[in-house]
Amino acid sequence: FEYFILLLCAVLGLLLLVSSFDLISLYLAIELQSLCLYVLAAAKKDSTFSTEAGLKYFILGSFSSGLLLFGISVIYGTVGTTNFENLSLLFAGSNEILSNLESSIIIGLVFISAAFFFKVAAAPLHMWSPDVYEGAPVSSTIFFAVIPKIAMFSVFLRLFQNVFSNFHDFFLLATVLFAMFSVTIGSFVALKQKKIKRLLAYSSISHVGYMLLAFSANSIEGTQALFFYLIIYMVTSVVLWSLLLSVNTSTNTERSKTLVDLSYLSTTNPLLAFTGLVAFFSLAGVPPLAGFYAKMTIFLTTISSSLIFASVF
Repeated sequence: FEYFILLLCAVLGLLLLVSSFDLISLYLAIELQSLCLYVLAAAKKDSTFSTEAGLKYFILGSFSSGLLLFGISVIYGTVGTTNFENLSLLFAGSNEILSNLESSIIIGLVFISAAFFFKVAAAPLHMWSPDVYEGAPVSSTIFFAVIPKIAMFSVFLRLFQNVFSNFHDFFLLATVLFAMFSVTIGSFVALKQKKIKRLLAYSSISHVGYMLLAFSANSIEGTQALFFYLIIYMVTSVVLWSLLLSVNTSTNTERSKTLVDLSYLSTTNPLLAFTGLVAFFSLAGVPPLAGFYAKMTIFLTTISSSLIFASVF
């Protein structure tokens, strides 16, 4: 029964994260959901792969939490407050104050941004993702591969488009660079994968790049494109991970599933095979499926925001 309690605690942490109005409460909410995810990754006690996945996730996640806490401490030591409203009023007030404190604030934002990019598995801070996805139980992977991204991008939007909106140039450079890295590494490395879990892990890294591209537009249209893409990604990912869970249940073996295990799915279960095919094509952006329109919306938004090089890349 503790498995479901951990799931509920992780959801509670995500809800608190979205509702947070202070950097300290934001950090505590992230830690609440992260600690639950660490245990969920190691939920299969009799599997060495699951234990290894949980340990890797815990060690590297603790490192990213340290980066986040250090960035928050730099911000607090510079301006003396961690409240979102106070920070936004301070930065919107005097340009003279902003120019004097700009270098220290940017140092803090570098660490906060690095922690965020790690949490959403954006390249090149993605190294934990394939190993954790591979070793964790499928039921746990479905949860922490999809749900936390919605909360993290929601709070990231609030933080950097409302609170630190004066530092748009810094966030534009950071998000575009991480977006280009994520799309490139996720797409090309996924071509070499034979295990389904690792393939989906690198696929998620690539999709995070597209989400960051929409985020970098810094407009209402970019926000709409981001959440539209998030919804499509969430639905199709749940379908694909459920497909993998169905293959796990039907074959009833402990080894990692490869693409070969899907080769006879069309004869054993044609409906399941067709559903998985549609979901794969949607994630790939094949028209006229929903994934194509989500990607097209992001490209149109970034082009209208003069990010033509990033869109073409």
